[in-house]
Amino acid sequence: MNGKLVIKVNDYLIKNKISRSSVCRNGDIRYDTLLTYCRGTVTRLDIETLEKLCSVLDCKIQDIIEFIPNKK
Repeated sequence: MNGKLVIKVNDYLIKNKISRSSVCRNGDIRYDTLLTYCRGTVTRLDIETLEKLCSVLDCKIQDIIEFIPNKK
């Protein structure tokens, strides 16, 4: 493995004082779907969900997902 993806949605919400329920309501995202992103337990990234998150949070993808390469 060359690295890993870190989902930072929850950190972004906390940092910007945004509630999960408002994200779901304004982004038309199911709460359980958002919860998997917040907990970092999502197993397959969904482009549509990521687009909704970036839109409702008014952020860039790198604000909510980070790639951390393995150290050699």
